[in-house]
Amino acid sequence: MKWIIGAFAHETNTFSTVPTDLESFRAQTYLQGEEVAEVQRGTETVVGGFLDVLEQRGDEVVYTVSSHATPSGLVTREAFDTIGGQIVEGIAANRDADGILLALHGAMVVEGIDDGEGHLLGLIREVIGDEMPLVVVLDLHSHITEELVDRASMLIGYQKYPHTDMGERGREAAQMIVRIAKGEVTPVVSLNKPPMIPVCGTCHTEGGLYKEMWEVALRSDRPEGILSTSLFAGFSYADIPPMGHAIVVYADGDMDVAKTEADQMAQMAWDRRAEFLYTPTSVPDAIRQALAVEGQPVVIADIADNPGGGGSNDGVEILRELITQGVTRAALATIYDPKVVEEAIEVGVGNMLTTSLGAKTDDFHGQAMDVTGCVRSIWDGHFTYKGPMSRGASASLGTCAVLDIGGILVIVSSKRIQSRDPEMFRAAGVDPMDQKILVVKSAVHFRAGFNPIAADIIIADAPGLTALNLSQFDFKRIQRPLYPIDL
Repeated sequence: MKWIIGAFAHETNTFSTVPTDLESFRAQTYLQGEEVAEVQRGTETVVGGFLDVLEQRGDEVVYTVSSHATPSGLVTREAFDTIGGQIVEGIAANRDADGILLALHGAMVVEGIDDGEGHLLGLIREVIGDEMPLVVVLDLHSHITEELVDRASMLIGYQKYPHTDMGERGREAAQMIVRIAKGEVTPVVSLNKPPMIPVCGTCHTEGGLYKEMWEVALRSDRPEGILSTSLFAGFSYADIPPMGHAIVVYADGDMDVAKTEADQMAQMAWDRRAEFLYTPTSVPDAIRQALAVEGQPVVIADIADNPGGGGSNDGVEILRELITQGVTRAALATIYDPKVVEEAIEVGVGNMLTTSLGAKTDDFHGQAMDVTGCVRSIWDGHFTYKGPMSRGASASLGTCAVLDIGGILVIVSSKRIQSRDPEMFRAAGVDPMDQKILVVKSAVHFRAGFNPIAADIIIADAPGLTALNLSQFDFKRIQRPLYPIDL
């Protein structure tokens, strides 16, 4: 059999002032043709999962493009038309394929297009018609629209947050599209969207309501006809009408089964919605709590400046407080500040640097701070994920400088990437186990890699574009009322 695969992913924070242009994708991942297989084969990514199944079957695979950019502001039309166009062109040139597998995100907002993924699937359907199977794997933080559901043969969402199951979901999708193409199953779908948006930091699957919901959704005695259930948490930092929670259930030819299951899961979420609320911890309190913990390292998550959700990655409020409280054994990954990296290179390793650090992108993440520190090292920023999430995949922070500011080791980067794996510290020459406190710029993904080594985990309520308090965001276009924004 013959399959076409592609990947095009971006999680768009519409409150960000940083546009996501073509260069933003090139700076992270932009693989074309055979490069897709060469780089992603054997990795625990969605495309890696596709390839695991299709290559084991000995099937023919057509590679279009695999590209993603760090979450930020609106995707430019040039970027969308270029990358999306490559996928559509690859499909048009292979009309004899048995089906199409795509790894998308589900929260891409393009200039003038709220539903980037739905629009892309519409362009694809114009080429292939309604019959060719098209199975799409989406991030858990997706905006699910009727158009997206109608244009896909099946949508399969991540089941785990942190997203340690990307490869698994890719394998599931590849196995499913084979069954669809052979006529072994006929997916029918039910979509239910209760008027709510779970707060990002409380809908992880390490514990709590979201974990319980997945246990119910995947229970061993669920109706046999169910092919797939996805509990899409939604992405709360996008001011667009489809933003919100969504339950999507596919059954084999039985709409009643699909609808009953989707309605039950949606009701469970709505009845217990208050469990998605959170209690904030101020930055000073977070550091005091960390210092009181026996053992090390204590991980403090700067959740509001998470570049994995569109944060600028250059807030320094936690660093400021670490210095204020006299902490001398801590490490922070990372502060995005290419200018400071250049200054550190000019000063040289082993020498002192006095500079203004951070808060250069916008006014949402606090103020810059004047610091003096020793340039401990200059690093090319390349590393390989070794934790449970994206294991085997390579990444780059761009050229980095490690500054020693009174015993606080700060990794200053030239690219924005959330710190979700201890390997980011190790590759920079910083042993995370030697630190009393580790500060990470991440909302939830860090838990997969840091839980095994952390003496404790504390969420700090610093300022930023991925803050858990949604009342501070000026929503104008979302559908109202929406819990908990409208309590």
